[in-house]
This record gives sequence, C-alpha cells and structure tokens, in this order.
Amino acid sequence: MRIAVMGAGAVGCYFGGRLASAGEDVVFIARGGQLQALRERGLQLIESGRTNTLYPVAVTPDPAQAGPVDCILLCVKLFDTETALRACGPMLQPGTGVITLQNGIDAVAMVGDSIGVDRAIGGAVYVVASLLEPGVVLRSGDWARIEIAEPSGAVSVRAKSFARACVRAGVECVVREDLERMLWSKFVLLSATSATTALTRQPIGYVRGDSVGLEFARRCIRETLAVASAQGIDLPEDLEATAMRQLCEEMPDDAKASQLVDLEHGKPLELDYLSGAIHRLGAAHGVPTPVHSTVYAALRPFLRGSRGRAKLMRHDAG
Repeated sequence: MRIAVMGAGAVGCYFGGRLASAGEDVVFIARGGQLQALRERGLQLIESGRTNTLYPVAVTPDPAQAGPVDCILLCVKLFDTETALRACGPMLQPGTGVITLQNGIDAVAMVGDSIGVDRAIGGAVYVVASLLEPGVVLRSGDWARIEIAEPSGAVSVRAKSFARACVRAGVECVVREDLERMLWSKFVLLSATSATTALTRQPIGYVRGDSVGLEFARRCIRETLAVASAQGIDLPEDLEATAMRQLCEEMPDDAKASQLVDLEHGKPLELDYLSGAIHRLGAAHGVPTPVHSTVYAALRPFLRGSRGRAKLMRHDAG
C-alpha cells in the first residue's frame, strides 16, 4: 500500500515506521526538527530492547510532493485536524481513506465535515509511544494494536487491505463494524489516563500506586461511562473492570498520557476533546461530571500552552 503519515509524532512514526520496515510504501509529512532529523538520520524505533533504524526515509513537508496515496494515517493533534485535512487534498484519489489515529471521539466527524464521510475511517490505537528526540521513538509496554471501523459499519476492501498491511508489519489490527462502540471503549480509558496523569503531573505508576489517585481514575471512568450511556452508546457491561485492569496491570509504570507530555513541554493541550468533552456532553445531557469538570477547570490555564498562558496572564494583569 502507499500510505501517508500526516503528523509525524510518536504514534505516527511508530506505526508508519513499522509499516515501512515491512515493505509498505510510506511517506511521512513532517516539519521543523522532525523533518530535519528524518531527512538526515532516518527514523529510529526502539522497542523490546532493540533499535531498528530506517534510512533513508521518505519524508516531505509538502503533501503535494507526496502525491496520491491509498490511505492517510491522520495523527495530528485534534485542534490541528481541519488545517491538516485541507492540506491533504493533493494526496486524495478515488477510494483514499483517512484513518484517524487520534485521541477522543470527534475526529471521524471532523473528517466527514471537511472532506466527506466517505473518506473517513475511525481508528483507536493502543500503544505507549514517546518521542525521545527528533527521529527517535520509544515504544514501552506490550501494546501495539490498532482497531479501525468504517462509519457505515461495512468491512470495506480498503480497511481489510490496511489490516493485512499491519499484519505483515507485525502489528495487530482489527477491523470492526461498530465505530462508536470502538471509539468510546478506548475513550473510557483515555479520558481517565489523560486526566489523572496531567492533573498529578505523574506517570501511570504513581496514579495506580496511590489509593486516592486510583479512586480518582475510577471516578473518571464512571463519569465517561455515564455520559456514553446518555449519548446512547451501547458499551460492554464489564468495560469499567476492563479499563481498570488495563490501567492497573497492562500499562507500564512510566507511561504518560500525551496530554501530560504536552503539558510538560509547554505545548497546547487537547483538553477540549478530553475532559472538556465529558464536561460539555455531561452538561448537555444533565449528567453530573464533577471529576472531569474539575480537571477541565484546573488545566484550562494551560490550554494554549505556555505562550498562550503567558499572554493570558499579561492580559489579566493589565
């Protein structure tokens, strides 16, 4: 397959790198230091104590130079989605699918609104990947799984083709027929890990090792489940237990949700699409969300990153 990775961060580079290593035709759309590193030194993937270096790497800052592709792995931050989709135009051809390997529950609708729902393929990723430095990605823990689903519920040829490419790359990929259930099942866990690690400024190991932190995470999960129910999403009855097991047993101690990583580096946050989404949907449905609403309020000063916060503080002082 010819695959473009739009947003060459940790997740995009990990899965794109695995696919490229297996012989798929992968081009990365990158910028800044990441673009320079991929051009000059290639991509290093570190996992299970081994380092795999891909060089040369097909990388460009301009989607027009990439040309038409079979699928686009959309890995940009949610607040950059609309801009990224506008830039994807030169890579689209009849049948091109945009697989949303992003956080939250909003990306598929954003793709549909921008370039058509026929282009959208929802994705849920289960991986702990971090960008150690430009061009160097570390995967920790055992997770390396993708779930995808068409909005129509059909098991399409393009979805099956991508899944087969993942299998060739040694990445588990499941094609599902229940998009909303798939997205919300991941969001139940993600909303808790992003909230707890960002608010405490600590990795998962601390959260689950502290009785108060662990109860906080459980309440995050229950609020997200309650909002999902109000939305009419049919989730597995044992999802709370599953999410708690994943948090307590399956994630590595040093795992940090991407929201904490962005907070630590002074970058803008996806907060509006995480705890902010639960706060907003809870209010719309009359479902109390005191934990997520508190997280939303506490992290809002950092929503636009350190520069945005500095501007806000200067404005307030003046």
